[in-house]
Amino acid sequence: MKPILNSFTIYTGAFMIVLVLAGAIAFATTDLMNDRLYGNKRTGFIIMLFAYAVYRGFRIYQTLKQQKRNEE
Repeated sequence: MKPILNSFTIYTGAFMIVLVLAGAIAFATTDLMNDRLYGNKRTGFIIMLFAYAVYRGFRIYQTLKQQKRNEE
């Protein structure tokens, strides 16, 4: 059961990274929600999205590293 759960975690994490990066790029390059989210709030939100993508990437890396260590 554990390998299935790890695979699900990895694929879900990878999907979230793609989704969050797409959102951050969309906010950074378009005027999406420009009327409600502008200035420093918009910049902070974009930075937060990129930081979350980095965090998720780090968590996937740790999971893959642990999975490899358990196989040895």
